[in-house]
Amino acid sequence: MLLKTEELTRSMLIKWAVSLVIAVGAYYVIPRSETLTDPMVAFLAVTLWAVCAWAMDTLNGTMVGLLLPMLYIVVCHVPQKVVFAPWLGEVAIISIAGFTLGKIVQSTGLGKRIALSCVQKMGGSFAGALAGFTVGAAIVSPFVPSIMGKAAIFLAISISLCDALDFKAGSREATAIVLGTCMAVGGTKLAYLTGAGDLVMGMGLVDKVLGTQTSWVQYAIFNFPPAMIYTALGLVLVLLVLRSSADKATLRRVAQEKYSELGVVSDDEKRAAILFVLTLVMLATESIHHLSTGTTLMFIMGLSFMPGVGLMDAKKLGQTNFSPLFFIMGCMSIGAAGGFLKVTQWLANQVMPLFTDAGASMASVCAYGVGVLLNFLLTPLAATSTLSVPIAELASSIGLDPRLLYFSFQYGLDNLIFPYEYALYLFFYSSGYINFKDMALVMFLRIIMSGLFIACIAVPWWNLML
Repeated sequence: MLLKTEELTRSMLIKWAVSLVIAVGAYYVIPRSETLTDPMVAFLAVTLWAVCAWAMDTLNGTMVGLLLPMLYIVVCHVPQKVVFAPWLGEVAIISIAGFTLGKIVQSTGLGKRIALSCVQKMGGSFAGALAGFTVGAAIVSPFVPSIMGKAAIFLAISISLCDALDFKAGSREATAIVLGTCMAVGGTKLAYLTGAGDLVMGMGLVDKVLGTQTSWVQYAIFNFPPAMIYTALGLVLVLLVLRSSADKATLRRVAQEKYSELGVVSDDEKRAAILFVLTLVMLATESIHHLSTGTTLMFIMGLSFMPGVGLMDAKKLGQTNFSPLFFIMGCMSIGAAGGFLKVTQWLANQVMPLFTDAGASMASVCAYGVGVLLNFLLTPLAATSTLSVPIAELASSIGLDPRLLYFSFQYGLDNLIFPYEYALYLFFYSSGYINFKDMALVMFLRIIMSGLFIACIAVPWWNLML
């Protein structure tokens, strides 16, 4: 028999059947109209199948990303030049350079040293450990545009800390450490344009609507202060809900031991640190040299190969995992195809009643709510590519700055209850150290807290800066 029967488990066959039934059923059940044509319904069915495949893991996520453009071409009759247009933009360049720089952070041990150093500097208490991870994530975040690259660094360190302190997997203490670290990685990414690929993509789409070009510094001015407050509030919530009686002296000792194991700072770490300081300087002076974020990161990537620097070579490049790039670009094809078929405009019309006669704060909270609800159906990348333009156009139509609603929407996408909704949380949850019941309680409370944060803190700041 040619088929690998060991892979055709009953569970997998059921998942495939469910995903196909949902997609095919949607195609035949959704009624057509003048505003919802057959190609548009086919687009929704194909996208729904992709979401199910990602959520139920019926097919490798990268392969789904590769298939999406092809399915839009064959099933929805979208021109090839439309679905592959995202490959010509900044996102692909930033992703390639970002994955390479992320490999440097991991391979040199610089990321681990930064994180452990921050834990040490924060006093060694339980709260200090989480605060240290948060500071470490804030430092590393702008240099590693791959959210999963950051996740790999910080999950390993948080698990090491749990094991060293004998925090059993699933315990309240382990849940607090690992979930708190996950929230720190997710929250601090919102502070920077290079925090994750979906932020670059979404801001680019909004800039097209505005006819502007948001620089790295401008984005940081808009989002660094509120993102740090938002992340700190999440940390406080974890500490309040998942209280721990961990011994401060023991925790401080373990952090010191783990840091000592790293040894003296290596020459590679020193060169990597210099390279990343240069990266930050170039990103911060974009208005002077006029090099785009993608160009800057690619230039830094090139420097890492130079003789005398030697942080990257052909062998290390070959070991770098670029497969998420195809996942990212596949998600971007959702927005490209949806825009061509006018699906994004149709979706905007469906949510328009939510924003009618709403002021800036209420409209922003509504945009936040849309992000939270979409997490149940779409990945953050897919949601960003699908709804960034409609939300921006919607904001313009009601006299609001599109960035106001877009930023709120992105905060909504960072709030969820079930791990499958976001690969970052699924990655941390799959470690087995997080108790689902405790996680669900914290995340539910954070959804409410974040809505209040958007209305009372974030929107006033954005209005002041915009």
